[in-house]
Parts: sequence; C-alpha cells; structure tokens
Amino acid sequence: MRVLHVSHAWSEGGSGLYANALLTEHRRQGLAAEGFGPADVPAAHGRGFTASFANAAAERAFTARLRGVDVVHIHHLSGLSMALPALARAAGAAVVVTLHDYWLRCARGQLVNLDDERCPGPSERRCAACLSPHLWAPLPAALAERLPSRAAPVAARELAWTSIVAATHRFFAPSAHAARRMGVPAEVTPLPLLRPVPPAPEPPRGPVRFLFLGSWIPTKGPDVALEAFASLPAGAATLRMVGPSPSWQGSTQWADALRQRAQTTPGVSAPGAVPHAAVIAELHDADVLLVPSTWEETGSLVANEAQAAGLRVLVSDLGGLAEVAPTARLVEPGSAPAWRRAMIEEVRRGRGRDPVIGRASMAEHAAEMVGRYRAILGGTPG
Repeated sequence: MRVLHVSHAWSEGGSGLYANALLTEHRRQGLAAEGFGPADVPAAHGRGFTASFANAAAERAFTARLRGVDVVHIHHLSGLSMALPALARAAGAAVVVTLHDYWLRCARGQLVNLDDERCPGPSERRCAACLSPHLWAPLPAALAERLPSRAAPVAARELAWTSIVAATHRFFAPSAHAARRMGVPAEVTPLPLLRPVPPAPEPPRGPVRFLFLGSWIPTKGPDVALEAFASLPAGAATLRMVGPSPSWQGSTQWADALRQRAQTTPGVSAPGAVPHAAVIAELHDADVLLVPSTWEETGSLVANEAQAAGLRVLVSDLGGLAEVAPTARLVEPGSAPAWRRAMIEEVRRGRGRDPVIGRASMAEHAAEMVGRYRAILGGTPG
C-alpha cells in the first residue's frame, strides 16, 4: 500500500507534529509512505487571499506525485490548495482527511472573528467582514465571472470546501465536537501519544508549579492564566509560561506586551519556545498544566502528554477539551476569576501527581489507521 500524507508543516503545530509522527511510524511499519508539503512546490506562492487556498503550482506538483498512490491522507492544506483532495480522487486514490482544526471551513482556522470572539459558523456575510483586510486581491478571471460580488473569494472558498466533501471517502476528527462544528460525518479518532511519556517523578515539597505550554496568542489564553496567577497569594505557587510568540493579525505586539507583564510578575518565568523534545522535561517539572484556550480546540496533544505523565490538568470548558481530557478540571473560558478559583483549589492540594491516564501509542494508532485505509480501499470502487 502506498500512502501519501499531505501537510502544511512537519515540525511545528499540533497537526504538523502528528502528521510527521504518523508518516514516520508508517514507514517504520513497512508502508510505502511519503509526505507532500510546501517544500515540494517549486514555484513561488502567489499573493492575496485566494492564493491561500488555490495554488496551481501546488496542484501540478501534487498531481505528479499521485502515480501508484493508494491512499492520500490530508492533514492540513494551508498554503497548498483545497483542490488536492479532488485531484487525488480523480486519480483513483482513496482520500481521507483529519480535521485537526477548522481551517477548511474558516480561513482563520479557529472559528474566531477579528475581535477574537467565537464565531457561530461560516457564512458569506460573516466571513467577508472577518476577512475584509485580505479579500480584495484579484481573482482568476474564470472565478470572477462566476462569482461577481465583492465577496466572491469567500464564495469561491466555500465551493472549494464543497469539492473536498465530495472527494473525501472518510473524515477523521480528534473529538465529536470537531465533527459537529465542521458539519460532516466523521469517525472520532482520539489523538495518540506521539512518543512515549514516562510518569513524572514525585515532586519535592514546595510551592505548586503551574505550567502554560502553548503559543502566546489571544485564543490560547495566556493572558487569562497570567491574570489569574497574579492574584494568587504571594509565594503560593509558581507559573512557567513556555511557548513561541507568533504574529497575530500581522503583529507580535500583543505577545510582546504580555511577555513584558509576565517578566515583571513575581513567581513567573517565561523562557520562550522550547524544542518539542524538551516538552516532557517541562511537564515533569510541573504539577498542574493550564489549557485556558478561548477557541474551540478540537483536541490537545499537550493535555494528552500531561495526563500520561500524571499531571493535574485544568482546561477551558469549551470545544473538544472535555472529551480529550476527561479527568481534567473544567474552567469557564476567558474568566480570570474562575481560573483563579480553580488554581486556588490546586494550591490547597499541594504538590503531587494524579493517576496516569493511558493513551494509544503512535505505533498502535498507525496500525489502526492502516486498518481503516484497507477497509476504505476494500469498499471503494475505482
């Protein structure tokens, strides 16, 4: 069986790390597995909103890779082309798509608007308003003739999503919530551990250690974690805030300002990003992982690893987090007072571990995916 994994990234972000781990494990298990991503597209990427989902160079490069491929597994198409699933289907491959986030329906990926408020769902009006800074780049003539309104790029993107639904043999989702929000039938396939995670050692006495591990962007809620922590009794706990400061709406100003606040808050350390290989050491040094997201996460690799290490976990009561972290304490999203109350309860518990929560290994998960591929191929005409 030849499998072609497609991803916009291989070494960063949850979807990229998962895609790389699955590709690597499939190769280890003897499959003829390959990857396709932006590095395989020789021509420079176009500019403008339309180029974010329609890329003729990517389509040509992808088509050239399809000979003899049995299964195309789509992980993320940002910066590639939303036409790839239809091209794979036309070439006779089985097409599967994992819904790591909402990008296929929402160009911003997280179903939040320009004010970082949760969006009820895509519509031409809402999407045109949200994407207005990017929309007015020229469209290809054929599309412009079919969709003459100023919101034509939004409608074109929705047509591209419709083509993906028609071309896909099966969708997979890390949580039932993700499938519901995307509005397609999907097989719920919980994310595995990407690597072995040994239990954290019993900690010595001292203040409770909280850990935030994620990007410093509004939808990940680092500001909520910092505000809640800053109101705890002095010396009761420490907070380590680990993660990169990517651009948000074209600037790192939000993250830079928050990092300055963190650096002047007693008990807080903010070392920036760490390599993925160093994450387990960060978990082992902590007691409680904080996942204060304000967008509807589809899953959480870091929550999986934290629970496998025996950490206590606090997550926003939002999206798929309650599904993927069933023993976690659920906290009102975006409310620093609610997070403060939850953190106070953890301080009262003191340092210590929770029972380890087992997860499927990547080897087990990869073998299960092969079984799913075979089932699809067995029932797929042509």
